[in-house]
Amino acid sequence: MNKKWGLLISSVALSAMLMTACGGDKEQAASTDAVATTGTQVNIEASNWKFNQETYEVKAGEEFTLNFKSTEGFHGIGIQGLDVDLQKDGSKTMKIDAAGEYTIFCNVICGPDHGKMVAKLVVK
Repeated sequence: MNKKWGLLISSVALSAMLMTACGGDKEQAASTDAVATTGTQVNIEASNWKFNQETYEVKAGEEFTLNFKSTEGFHGIGIQGLDVDLQKDGSKTMKIDAAGEYTIFCNVICGPDHGKMVAKLVVK
């Protein structure tokens, strides 16, 4: 883990210290590489300790709605470099002009594999 991620995770840990962690002994299922976009919708679901997909894709300069749902345990999402902070369930409409890859991460300390909860938002 590089220093940048370590600092980010530490910051999130401090801000989420009072939140209840998710738990359970559920077996971690394998993620897929499929893209979860439907028109202008990006649907992200989180469960113990994974997102429903590894990669989500949008077009640069086009407005889209990011829909987040925590289906097992208590999770949230942040996107590195973007103003995204959704917890449990929520939506945010946004537009990203710059093409690139942005890291999606769980922003709620949720248990032993919390640090592995990452995915990519690819803007083309």
